[in-house]
Amino acid sequence: MRKLLLTTIICFTSLGFLFSQGLSNPPCIPLPNNSTEGYYFPFYDSLPCIEKGLPFSSSIQISMPSVFNSGILLDSLVIDSIKGFPAGITYAQYPSSGVYYGDSSGCIAVIGTTLADTGSYELTFYGYAVITTQSSGTQIFSINQLAQIQDAPTPVYFLNLINPGDSCFPPPVIYSVTGLSNLIQASQLSVYPNPGNGTFNIELSVNKEISGEIIVSDVTGRRVYNQPFSSSGLFQTGINLANCSRGLYLLQLKTSAGLVSKTISMQ
Repeated sequence: MRKLLLTTIICFTSLGFLFSQGLSNPPCIPLPNNSTEGYYFPFYDSLPCIEKGLPFSSSIQISMPSVFNSGILLDSLVIDSIKGFPAGITYAQYPSSGVYYGDSSGCIAVIGTTLADTGSYELTFYGYAVITTQSSGTQIFSINQLAQIQDAPTPVYFLNLINPGDSCFPPPVIYSVTGLSNLIQASQLSVYPNPGNGTFNIELSVNKEISGEIIVSDVTGRRVYNQPFSSSGLFQTGINLANCSRGLYLLQLKTSAGLVSKTISMQ
């Protein structure tokens, strides 16, 4: 009887700890969809640092768009899991299903206490998005593939773990896939016609000599086209994807000065 009573007390104590840590339903309160700037708030570089051995509690607000990248419709983003937390730190989503529909809001509670090594911990988000374009219809992209589309609502976060009393150091620099360097920005790359029926014209305006590779990949990440290039000013070329099926493709220009990408659509 005493063992049963002790077990019951331990169970309720554990449940009380979980509720006190914010894992009750809802684990966090989502803000209205129009109350944040951008898709995720605070920004990746604004999360508070975790102090080693001390309780931590924070949240990420999510504000999903219904349209992004000038006409791509977002039906939903599904976050199946998040990996990379230091031991002792966990998370809970609201809604608990992890499904964030276009033009809706949600949040992720990050809580716990950790004795892990200090440093920066990159979080990896696993899941997929359901998106629709006029030319390609409805398609499913993994979160990793979604990150390749300019202006897509892709979550990117680091957690910084410090010793108690230390200053909260800045997180590592994160570069967007649409411009890994200030030498090349997405606005410097033009692709037309887009959507197209096979032949696409590419223009890249740069202020120094660069060389690299043009790569086109389908939604699975498979390369369907590649071509080396070099330029010292306005670079112009054409590519032919007439043998490719209808759908969305990622065009990337990888150079020593950075990487710039555009989403192109085959009709």
